[in-house]
Amino acid sequence: MAPIHGPDAVAAALRDLAAAEKVEDGTERWFRSVWRAEQHPLAADVWVFSPDYLRLLVVDHPWRGLVPPGGKVKPGETSREGAVRELAEETGLVLEVAAVPAFAAVRSYRDDWPPTLNLSYWSITSPGTARLVPEADQPALWVDVGSAWRTYHANDAQVISGFAERKRRERRDL
Repeated sequence: MAPIHGPDAVAAALRDLAAAEKVEDGTERWFRSVWRAEQHPLAADVWVFSPDYLRLLVVDHPWRGLVPPGGKVKPGETSREGAVRELAEETGLVLEVAAVPAFAAVRSYRDDWPPTLNLSYWSITSPGTARLVPEADQPALWVDVGSAWRTYHANDAQVISGFAERKRRERRDL
């Protein structure tokens, strides 16, 4: 199988994986061995929070439920660039995203798809001023971070909620 991503994109993914605020156990080892032996598309998403970190922007994906905007990273893109592109395509928002990902994990998005590395970046915008222009088949909406919103990878809602709580604490400590 020919490599999908060039050496620059792979190096950027490794840097972002190493820098991520939280990394699911075994992800780096898996990426360095299994993924690099048989490359599959990288995946990336963006956790868009309200300024108080109490609300999260999600898209209602046809089979994955409520998920942060994201998808496959195209050849020639870094994961961060792919995340920004996917955010714009799925919501109409063009936002600055954090240089350091919030989360890194091994994910498969369908039973018949191989697992890959997913890097979750993050950003902030105000729900009242963010004009959403979602894709026709994926409505975009704001959910309460701490609510029981359904998502394809059930643990992800807890990881996102924990990240938001850490950011709220950091703001209080300033």
